[in-house]
Amino acid sequence: MRAHTGREGSTTVVALAMLILMASVSAGCALILKAALAYTTRSSDRHQLRLLLRREGERVITLISRDPTPDTDSPMDPVWTEITHGVSPGITVALQDVSSKLNANWVQKPLFQKTALGELLRPGYTAQDLQQRREDKGISTDIAAEYGDLIKEEALGRYFTGYGYANLNTTDEFALRKLYAIRTGDSATAEGFRTRWQRAIIRNKALKRTDLRQFLGLDYDRLYPILNAEPTFNVHFLEPLVLLALLSYPDFKITNPAQAAQRVLDSRDRVELTSQELRRMIGVAEDNGIYQYLGVVTWFWKVTVSKGAARLELVVARLPSDDGSAPHFQVTEERFFL
Repeated sequence: MRAHTGREGSTTVVALAMLILMASVSAGCALILKAALAYTTRSSDRHQLRLLLRREGERVITLISRDPTPDTDSPMDPVWTEITHGVSPGITVALQDVSSKLNANWVQKPLFQKTALGELLRPGYTAQDLQQRREDKGISTDIAAEYGDLIKEEALGRYFTGYGYANLNTTDEFALRKLYAIRTGDSATAEGFRTRWQRAIIRNKALKRTDLRQFLGLDYDRLYPILNAEPTFNVHFLEPLVLLALLSYPDFKITNPAQAAQRVLDSRDRVELTSQELRRMIGVAEDNGIYQYLGVVTWFWKVTVSKGAARLELVVARLPSDDGSAPHFQVTEERFFL
């Protein structure tokens, strides 16, 4: 009887253990399934939110492209008032020119050496250090990470950017060589390109838009529009300190640069400037090198769309045209934060 009872007891214990195990597995599966469903829901919600923000961002890009004065960009353009009209509930939209600043990847040494811009570098560092960093580390849009130890912290966000095209007339020759090598994959030819560039600069002849196909040759399609001959900065959004420094650059021989800078600053707050009006205010010949820096078009915009803690940032490039056709815009960077 004890043996029989023992076997029944063992069977009962095993059965009970199996039931407990099965219940545990079932509960575990239910928890896993619940977690998976929750993750799927969250993932779907995130996807829908991103689509919503992306839709608003595309609306802003469309507004930029519909500028009734496409040859000049300013705070007077309709986009600045229209971006807030018709926006979805709970969403905020912001627009910023991110190319009308000093691009640490391209800027030439003499600008720091001959103007007040040298004061933007940290004590103990020079334009030579900036040039060498580009040689050592390469080209980056993350200026704070790559150049933050060379540039004063308070100057980084206000005066510097990683977005902007490389104007052949204003870009550092070694940066041009590196960019050429990256775009073509040919380091040897890149050095020959730098030599041709030096000859052009020695002749003191600024390259024009119409010169680019011949100057860039067979590599034109791989280099343009990253390399171009368009004015780098939009004076409507350029920091006053940088504007004055550029106008004070000795090589440009501008009489009373402070007065010229003030004329531009006073006017840009009231009206949308054209290239012709800008030249009239500065008062030097059309072939002066200052006009390789100062223009009235923005090349890179940042569109920021937010809802609660979620934020979408789009960097939008205006593609320069070598034939004067209507501008085109392209998203070059997209970042979603949640």
